[in-house]
Formats: sequence, structure tokens, C-alpha cells
Amino acid sequence: MKRLWQQLLSIPLLVLGLSALAQAQDPDDVIRDAVESLTQRIDAERERMSSDPAYTRMVVTEELENLVDFRRITRLVMGEHFDAASRDQRNAFLERFRASLVQTYAAGVTMYTGQQIQVLPMGEGDVRGNRARVQMEFTTDSGRVVPIAYTLFQSDGQWRVDNVIVNGLNLGRVFRAQFEQAMAQYNGDIEQVIANWSAEVEVEGVNPAEAVEEATGGA
Repeated sequence: MKRLWQQLLSIPLLVLGLSALAQAQDPDDVIRDAVESLTQRIDAERERMSSDPAYTRMVVTEELENLVDFRRITRLVMGEHFDAASRDQRNAFLERFRASLVQTYAAGVTMYTGQQIQVLPMGEGDVRGNRARVQMEFTTDSGRVVPIAYTLFQSDGQWRVDNVIVNGLNLGRVFRAQFEQAMAQYNGDIEQVIANWSAEVEVEGVNPAEAVEEATGGA
């Protein structure tokens, strides 16, 4: 189960590169080219990435930083608590959230071993103003096709990812529910929530790994 969770969390990383192209291309082209670029990098550097966790985290940090809009995601995850938090607390959570994702992605990125990844053509309504949705299909080792949708926001001519939905499981909402649960657990002490944040915090007694397992039918 943990392997599946890490593998599915590593999928979004496969499309989070090529920030220079992101300024000039349509969102689906950004995703498509990034898949090709990063999968080639994983194949070429697999041995080093498998044996050097620090290097893998560095690679993951570079790739996530290019296209993930961490500030928008931080606001989404903190929800109503964002406005009540101080600037220092918002920035602290942003850094904690980023580090948590990097750690999780780094643990699963080398699980990509050539599984089929197909970015689907964009349909009518997939781009509306500065918002876009790009859909993708990932075939697991068992042959199950898992649909994945990325939502992107365009700012200053650059498309940046702000959420991922895996087979209907909205990860942004999952993390937001985790934040709410943590606020209740620590009696509203946001400093404690930040200090103890993890990408594997349980939501109402259900670990995210189990939620992904259920969403994908145990693929």
C-alpha cells in the first residue's frame, strides 16, 4: 500500500519541469513535454537517484519549484486559517509543506520504470481564462489505468500547477482536511500544526495511502 501511495504521488512530479517552455506553450504541451523530459532524466540517472537520497531530493526540489504554485496551494490547504495566520506562519507552513512533498516524492520517483503515461488532448472548456485542466492516464504495473487531472493557473504568462486529482481523489482537498484535523488535534495552535505537518497525516483516521488505495481499487 505504501509503495502504491509513493508511486501515485510520484506521478505529478513527472510533469513538473520545463518552466521556460511553460511561458510559451499551451498547458497540455507543457505537461506532455515535461513528461518526456523528466522520464528520460529518471532513466538516465536512476542508479544515482536510487543510491543517493540527498541528490534525489535536490532533483525533486528543482522540478517542483519550476511549476508548482506553492503559494496558491498553501492558501488552499490552510483554508480559513490562512487569513488568521501571520505572514511568518504562512511562510513557515509553505516551507514545511514543500519539504514534506519533496520527501514523499523523492521516496517514490524512481518507482517509475517505464509505465505508460498518456497526456490526453484538451477538450472544450479545459481552458477558461487563466485556469486550465490537463488530463492524463497512468498505467500501473498491474495494467490498471488511473486517470489524473492537473489544474493550472496562469500568472505572468506562465502556467503553474496548483492541484492534482488522482482517479477522483482531490489531493488539495485531502491536504486541506488534514490541516483542519491537525488544527483540531492541537487545539488551534497553528505553530504545532506547522511543526508536526507531514504529507502522511491521517484524515479522520484514514491515512492518505489508504485513500489512494481505495480510489484506485487497489491497483
